[in-house]
Amino acid sequence: MVLKSQVKAKYAQRWTSPAAARRRARRWTAFAGALVVSPFVALAVAAGGLFPAGVAIASALTAGPAGLLLLTELNTERPPQRRSGTLLTSRTLTGERTVDLSRIERVRLLTYFSRSGVSERVLLVRDAYGTSLGLTSPASHRALRRALERLPRRGPRPRMSRAALVHLGMLPARSRLAVHTVTVWLATVVGVCGYVCAVLELAS
Repeated sequence: MVLKSQVKAKYAQRWTSPAAARRRARRWTAFAGALVVSPFVALAVAAGGLFPAGVAIASALTAGPAGLLLLTELNTERPPQRRSGTLLTSRTLTGERTVDLSRIERVRLLTYFSRSGVSERVLLVRDAYGTSLGLTSPASHRALRRALERLPRRGPRPRMSRAALVHLGMLPARSRLAVHTVTVWLATVVGVCGYVCAVLELAS
């Protein structure tokens, strides 16, 4: 009972409850997913002769990329960030989210590429309450590293990718980060080309 009351007291400091943050994230993820598949839905409708297949191609060039871009931005933190003990709160496209750095369950490194080919790295942190937040600022990275360094050596530990540990400076193998970047770049190119080719093939 004491532990439950302590958890409730800690979460009373949150600006948004984890459940509300998860609901908003699911709704926006579903919307972004709908944009991604919209060209195929448009092709199915066009097969019935309701409108030209060109509408599906236009959707693939606009709604599809917009959905993919939205998916990459849903979890990413935006300033200002706030700290309260082990709680880190930041704005996202789906509203404010708070992760508990003392209850981390998973840390992954996500790499995205802009039109110019410049890579953007996001450390996606998920806590025991199911809240995910993509950390991009140096201050957030320092807070995450301190939290990981304070973890007890014994007992359960969060799942952390090697690329995330290298990006945080907790592993020295920079070559692993280069391999991660090349792999993600190739997967991105192949995925986008496959997506466009599938739409064009079905449209023809």
